Amino acid sequence: MLDADEFGDAVAMLYEAAAVPEVWPTAIARLAQIAGCTGGLLFAHSNLGTNWVTCKEFEPVFNRFMEQGWMNRNSRMAGLLAHGGTGFITDYDIFSEEELETAPMYTDFLRPEGYGWGTATHVRASSGENIVFTLERKLELGPVSRREVEVLDGIRPHLARAAVLASKLQMQRAQASLASFEQAGSPAALIDARGGVLATNSSFETLFGQVVIRARDKIALDDDQANALLQKALSELAQDRLGDTRSIAVPNRDDRPAFIIHVLPIRRQALDIFSRAQAMLVVSTADRSLRIEASLLCELYDLTRTEAAIANGMLAGQTADEIAVSRTVSRETVRSQIKSVLAKTGCRSQVDFIRRLASISA
Repeated sequence: MLDADEFGDAVAMLYEAAAVPEVWPTAIARLAQIAGCTGGLLFAHSNLGTNWVTCKEFEPVFNRFMEQGWMNRNSRMAGLLAHGGTGFITDYDIFSEEELETAPMYTDFLRPEGYGWGTATHVRASSGENIVFTLERKLELGPVSRREVEVLDGIRPHLARAAVLASKLQMQRAQASLASFEQAGSPAALIDARGGVLATNSSFETLFGQVVIRARDKIALDDDQANALLQKALSELAQDRLGDTRSIAVPNRDDRPAFIIHVLPIRRQALDIFSRAQAMLVVSTADRSLRIEASLLCELYDLTRTEAAIANGMLAGQTADEIAVSRTVSRETVRSQIKSVLAKTGCRSQVDFIRRLASISA
């Protein structure tokens, strides 16, 4: 059994991961160690799709799991969700001995990879997501014992709270971003991968009429030609093909002025599994240019604070040498940071970066 310090450390790491997504792999690895397992994964599954994060030890195996298409025929997850238990369950709680010997997921993937035993639990969040946590053990070590399950069950309430807290924190961050655009006088909305509206600021609601919300919160434009361009952009966004900002002109309607709607893809760390927003729609009108702080725009691309400062310098027209002098660092350091900014924003060069972003930033 865990002593008080070990239990406290494991629980504290879970709550830290809720606020700092980069900690999830370490937290997962710690729980795997407690359960005598090799690694583990955390899934957030909803009708919008499935996001996940895994500890480093199990990452290569999970990558092969995804490449071979096992996520779409994951009999284990289906069994877990159907089980309805409130604690951790093992393979024998889902399958009989005979089923384990014939189930393709075990015979064709887990066992050839050297695995085949595990334990998992799931939590139903108020947002509708199924949060699934699973730990994997090497085949040679045998099944996860009831004693190990009992230890994990003692930690599970904290795991559930941490996962739900992470999901809520993501929505709070999204609302804060929308509020920042509101203060800048810019209508804005968060969009999921299927083109559904997750949240809007108050200014965006004034566009209703030219902007239409259809069944299942799908966003559309009243003008057919503009709407075709918007739907194409959202479709490419869902396929991860929208490499830069897409700006769409929307004509005036009755006494409502024309405006331009910008589709800003959100590039974030894969570890940020609880965020469902895939893009932000930001509007500028013909009589008002869009004003966005460069640092806020950079948040959409998951830049660090240092990288955001480098991006600001680039948008201001500074050269690498000038940025290096202003920040009192070496030119080589700045060049490395510029490469990171370009990679995260999907730009080929500094010129490409400025062309794409300068037109929609202050």
